[in-house]
Amino acid sequence: MPSTFLGLNTSYTGLVAANAALNTTANNIANVETKGYSRQQINQSAASAMRAFASYGCIGAGVDTLGAERIRDIYYDEKYWNNNSKLGEYEKKSYYAEIIQTYLEDVRDTKADGSQSIVKGFTTLFNEFHNSLESLATHTGDIDYARTALSYGGNLCEYFNILYNNFQKMQTDVNDEIKIEIDQINSVSQQLSTLNQQINMIEVNGTAVANELRDKRDLLIDQLSKYIDVKCEERVVYNEATGEDSGLREYVVRIAGGQILVDGKNYRQLECVPRERWQKDNQNDVGGLYDIRWTDTKQDANISGKTARGELKGLLEMRDGNNNEAFNGTVSSMDTVERTVTIEVTDDYLKDMSKSTLPLTEGRISIGGKYYYYDSYEVQKLSNGECFYTFKMSDVPERNPRFVPMDKIGQPAKIGDQINYQGIPYYLEQMNEWVREYASIFNGLYSQEGATDYFGQNETGSVFFTGDRELGGQFGLDVERGAMKYSSTDEGYFQLTAGNFNVSKRLEDEPRYMATHTIYTDGESKYDIIEDLIDLSTNIDKMQFRGCSAESFLECLMGDSALNASSAENFTAVFSKIEESIENDRLSISGVDNDEEAANMMKYQTAFGLASKMISVLNECYEQLILQTGV
Repeated sequence: MPSTFLGLNTSYTGLVAANAALNTTANNIANVETKGYSRQQINQSAASAMRAFASYGCIGAGVDTLGAERIRDIYYDEKYWNNNSKLGEYEKKSYYAEIIQTYLEDVRDTKADGSQSIVKGFTTLFNEFHNSLESLATHTGDIDYARTALSYGGNLCEYFNILYNNFQKMQTDVNDEIKIEIDQINSVSQQLSTLNQQINMIEVNGTAVANELRDKRDLLIDQLSKYIDVKCEERVVYNEATGEDSGLREYVVRIAGGQILVDGKNYRQLECVPRERWQKDNQNDVGGLYDIRWTDTKQDANISGKTARGELKGLLEMRDGNNNEAFNGTVSSMDTVERTVTIEVTDDYLKDMSKSTLPLTEGRISIGGKYYYYDSYEVQKLSNGECFYTFKMSDVPERNPRFVPMDKIGQPAKIGDQINYQGIPYYLEQMNEWVREYASIFNGLYSQEGATDYFGQNETGSVFFTGDRELGGQFGLDVERGAMKYSSTDEGYFQLTAGNFNVSKRLEDEPRYMATHTIYTDGESKYDIIEDLIDLSTNIDKMQFRGCSAESFLECLMGDSALNASSAENFTAVFSKIEESIENDRLSISGVDNDEEAANMMKYQTAFGLASKMISVLNECYEQLILQTGV
């Protein structure tokens, strides 16, 4: 037979459940604007019924209040994290692509007072140089026109110098931002470790759930997913002795294709290690670009534009993107005495001196997956189309503790990664390619056989355009473009970059050395050389840049930048809309809705009132039973 006071206890459990539900509703309403907060609800179950040993069987004993639980769906969390990484990537690309477009602009601006100021880009400066040559063509006897042509040629060179420096400055900015992102990832990993420990301390006995701490952890994962791709897993920890659930949970966070960042209370840190001058992957890279490593193992974290996601991917592709045109080949032979490694290449862009991006001296090369360092290299192209690079390996012990093993023959070799994106290195390479081709062809026409200057001296073999050496002086440009064999220590057109491009200092100091005609023409009005140089601007038979004439350089690069900017902007818009949709789905489950909570408040208030009324009724019954029965 059940206790006489069973009904009172049963009503009390209902009162407790309704009160807990009201408190939880109040907590939900209080956190309606709290970022990352998940709506909570009270879990209830019917209490175990009591056997009455009577015809009516069992009697209910009320309700058990099991605790407050978050309403959360991991399916929508994972969708949000994946999309957030893509959104972060394209937001970064969109931002820097817009800057690139600004650098390449050649437009006329109107000031506030109505006057106009010209932003002189390539097209404006190239046309000015072209026009100065046309003026010189009809005034070859006037030294002032030669001086003017040299000045406008210098302006064109200065444009490339400034543009080159702007791109390198942007590469530095992107590199610094990568460091900031890595620091943010390290901060998040440390916080996740701390939260994992706190959550386990609260939940270890199995009687409580650390809802608020779990919300903070999920909010950190949201933040982390913007920086890099992330995958999370929560595992049950079993007691080794009994094999039973210990109440502890291991929360594992993986990034960059499955590498563990956080494992329960343990976490790993990343570090940015600046490259030394002799560790460059690209001739045009600024010094000190960061390689990303694990601090515990000092091993490469394998986080690059090919493997990462999120904002890091966008930044790394912008910093290192070379349009899949990095050095790669196969080791064909070695010479242990001369300390040389010969590598056969097959890609056409590696056989073209104008497209070369290799560090000329003191670079690093990956052979069979391991880094080695070289001092210089030679290039040899054979008549059958084969091409070989022979690298002189460094004998500095800290760079190469031992020579390349012979078993590396036949294995792949590369310098840098092939990143399928038109990032900063791509634009620098395109500028270098145009500068090398234009300077080479221009100089060939300028110094053709019989070229004569204002003094009547022979200028055959001289140069109009050249490049400035880092340590002073200018390049001799002894190695012609298209040479079948050359060394990186020679002075050739492969050493020209948009950054060192310049007019010959000899001509700037004395314009009378400028060649205007050949000895085969009569009188100062003859201008066959200048006529050839003018024709070079538009004649694609003399020079082609990506199938266009020399003057179309800016159009080609503007086309690239516009396409990249448009693509990044479109993807940003797409993933923003997807994120909004996923976030709405997520909020429909875990978000706090004022109307819903108001309805719950009324519902639980009614339940609380009815439980109270039940206790009041039972109280009257017990009073009748105790005080008046048997009198």
